[in-house]
Amino acid sequence: MNEETTTEKKGNPISRFFWTNKRRRAKNLYFILAVLVVVFALGIGYVNAKLSKIQYEDPNQQNPGSSFTDEIYEDEEIDIMNSINTAGSLNDYLFKWANNGGTPYSSKNVINVLLIGLDSADALENGGRSDTLILLSLNKKTKKINMTSFFRDTWTYINVRGRDMYGKINSSYFYGGPETLIETIQNDFKVKIDYYVAVDFSSFTDIINDLGGLTIDVEEYEAEYIRRTSVHKDFPSGQGVKLNGWEALVYARIRKSDSDSDVSRTRRQRKVIMALMESAKGAGVSQLNSALDTLFKYVKTDLTRMEILSYGVQGLTNGWLNYEIQQTTIADDDVFKTGYVGSASVVFIDFELAAQRIQTAIYGDSNITLAADRVIPFRLVSRIS
Repeated sequence: MNEETTTEKKGNPISRFFWTNKRRRAKNLYFILAVLVVVFALGIGYVNAKLSKIQYEDPNQQNPGSSFTDEIYEDEEIDIMNSINTAGSLNDYLFKWANNGGTPYSSKNVINVLLIGLDSADALENGGRSDTLILLSLNKKTKKINMTSFFRDTWTYINVRGRDMYGKINSSYFYGGPETLIETIQNDFKVKIDYYVAVDFSSFTDIINDLGGLTIDVEEYEAEYIRRTSVHKDFPSGQGVKLNGWEALVYARIRKSDSDSDVSRTRRQRKVIMALMESAKGAGVSQLNSALDTLFKYVKTDLTRMEILSYGVQGLTNGWLNYEIQQTTIADDDVFKTGYVGSASVVFIDFELAAQRIQTAIYGDSNITLAADRVIPFRLVSRIS
């Protein structure tokens, strides 16, 4: 062992943490929410070798680590956000809500990471549409992890490098990458997003197989729809069904088996991610090693290596994996309606009401007060299903 390596182990507290706990913690590997944070207690060199497979937005960025610590802070008061009380059209409402000058809600006790599941193998490099959008919110004060799903067909305002556009929210990644997608979601739902993790969703098949499959409850009507519309003619149903990678991906993607379409689709996606978490928690070292080799090749993020390591240490020492997981949707009838823009089927959202509910679910509070004379966007839509 050379002197430089020895000095690194003695001088770097994160390196020392991993090095001194190599054997004792080898079976406590973390795989937080499938793509967020992995803690390897097998030595800093091994960790860096794994993390080098990830595509970093700025590989030269050398942050000293995350400012998100285990300290609990008093939440600061955030300015109240004004309602939209005049709008001549739906697009006028969308523009005004996105640009109302309000401050997205944030807290030092919460970290928000946007999980982006992409629809093609080359989408990380060449752009694609975000097939899956889930906001993972870890609240160290309440010791809860909230999963918020967004409908990919949500009709919204998109600012593409200063140009005003209107379209489905999943197209914002295609037009402007993760930065434009994050800006769009923040403008719509008024929640600050700290980081993103983009994954080629098709890679989940190999990851799930590496972990030995998923155990999940499958309704008979869901299985029947898959048997009828795919090559999986013997798709199983029942409680505690074991699915391989391809079966789990097909299950997560079906939409038209339910009258509410994307609502149930997002529910199934969250079920698959939670089942993936459970599989990872029970997997052996060699299984996790193989799964991570597969996963990291298909990941792009604006987290730095040091931030991932820092979060990993905090997650291990503070028991993040044992936090209660709760789910938030915007599937209530007073929040969303389905309809059409031209021939395209889309989802219309009462963003003001949706943002208030999402803020409350994540933070326990909201800076949005619903004015009595506010615009109800559904009244501006001519074609609602």
